[in-house]
Amino acid sequence: MRSLLISSLGLALLVSGCAKREGLQSKEALQAGIERYLQKQSKIALSNMTMEIQDVKFQGDRAEAQVKFRSKQAPDLAVGVHYVLRRAGDEWEVQSSSAAGGMGGNPHAGAVGQASAPPPSGSAPQSSH
Repeated sequence: MRSLLISSLGLALLVSGCAKREGLQSKEALQAGIERYLQKQSKIALSNMTMEIQDVKFQGDRAEAQVKFRSKQAPDLAVGVHYVLRRAGDEWEVQSSSAAGGMGGNPHAGAVGQASAPPPSGSAPQSSH
């Protein structure tokens, strides 16, 4: 009887641990980590944007995510960012971010302050002359 109880307890712990790990390997868990990271950035007005997690790849304690930020004031304006995250305990932490396509620079430059973003693909900047 005692061994049955111990076995049942061990199985319950194993199942709960697996469920917890599966919860960490979700778009929602990555989004929470990215949001925590962005809230620490003083020049980013997260409330002016919507975040769309588009593609996620999990590799053990590492994950990569392609994220699109859209302006709430002008939804046709969007900025793509590639994130690399590392699992730290029960949450994800951003290790690096880059503009989608690997352009370098500040990937959040178009999301800083007001809802500004680079012109949509295919449109050139207009001359002020």
